[in-house]
Amino acid sequence: MSSQFRFDGRVQAVTGEAITGASVAVLTQPANTSTQPGSPLASIFNAATSNAAALSSASWSPTTAQITFVFSATPPADVVAGAYLAISGVNPAGYNGIWQIVSVSGNNVVVTTPYTLAAITNPGTYVSGGTVATSALPNPFLTDQLGNFYFYAAAGIYTVQIYDTLGRIATPLILADQNVVAGGGSGSVTSVGLTMPAEFTVTGSPISGAGTLAVSKATENANTVFAGPTSGGAATPGFRTLVTADMPAGTGTVTSVALTLAVPAALLSASVGGSPITTNGTLALTITLPNQNANTVFAGPSSGAAGQPGFRSLVAQDLPFVSVALTSANILALQTTPITLVAAPGVGFAIVPILIVIKFFGGSNAYTDAGGAVSFSAGSASAPLGSNAIFLVTVSPNRRIQSFPWPGATDTAGNPPTDDNAPLTISKATNNFAAGNGTATVLVWYYVVPTT
Repeated sequence: MSSQFRFDGRVQAVTGEAITGASVAVLTQPANTSTQPGSPLASIFNAATSNAAALSSASWSPTTAQITFVFSATPPADVVAGAYLAISGVNPAGYNGIWQIVSVSGNNVVVTTPYTLAAITNPGTYVSGGTVATSALPNPFLTDQLGNFYFYAAAGIYTVQIYDTLGRIATPLILADQNVVAGGGSGSVTSVGLTMPAEFTVTGSPISGAGTLAVSKATENANTVFAGPTSGGAATPGFRTLVTADMPAGTGTVTSVALTLAVPAALLSASVGGSPITTNGTLALTITLPNQNANTVFAGPSSGAAGQPGFRSLVAQDLPFVSVALTSANILALQTTPITLVAAPGVGFAIVPILIVIKFFGGSNAYTDAGGAVSFSAGSASAPLGSNAIFLVTVSPNRRIQSFPWPGATDTAGNPPTDDNAPLTISKATNNFAAGNGTATVLVWYYVVPTT
């Protein structure tokens, strides 16, 4: 702006009335005024990025042949009817250019052509983009509501052409040899200086002819912040150290920190040292395992509902076991179709039963037996029942229970043994049972041991 200077003028009728909206063109010399506007048009001041804003959409009205630009935020204060907008970066490009504001409603700004007032042709459907500069001044431009106009240009001699697209000026006015001089407008400035608060530094001041005023941040002491006064009423902010009153409510000095520790007494014992700390120190926690009776394990309750764990002896229910129901069809086919009680444990492992319980429920007909022991087998390791009598009862008594520890068995094969990865089954050596319809449940407690 330091090399641009102001020129002021007014357009009025011979009877003194202001002519609003007359076109004003600023031409460099030699000027050709045979056209409206003439040529060559001068470069007048245009701060293309002042008060920049952004668009969210744009549309053309076939009724008014005007464009409505929708700002993405509240338009700046200088977006008023009669002012100018410079639009750039819109796709399609037909929306770009310098426009005169017709009206403003919320974020909607209606514009027309800046000096001819001619209808705008359809620029197409808005796609994207749009940056607005609100300090634009076109060339040509229009007089305001009082017929006044002004422009900024570099010092020199210009031709000012005044005409009217509405026919209110019969013959264009040609103001030749208009001198734009340094200090033109409201007076002559011989020196411009700039002062800033202490947190800034200024270079290039004062300017007596032309130059640049530059503002930068001043250096500050370490561990200082930009803040208002430390107490009292409001005052100009500056850089200073923090004080306690700057901190949010609840922030302060800790004068004592204590620690307590509670652990399950059945499992752990604990103590705390160094508590409380009033200035500085170390909190020390000691957690140990108390002694327990031999052959006890940390486990939940031995029966009933869930409860706190503790140390106790194992019970049969703690060991792995299965419960397999045998239908009458299973019992009648034990010789031809053995029933798996425990699935194969995987290669390198064998099943070793601990305790077996048979619960038999008699039906309306008793089973008959033509011989062949009921056996429990894992591979070639087999343990037969001494008697099949438990399966040969009917309704009186209608239930019998037989329990016995695993009598032991040796597989008869070599390496790997046949009970390696073999399931535990119940079967009958020879001759299926016949005729009966009772059922049974077999419970097996067992270990899985490696075979290597």
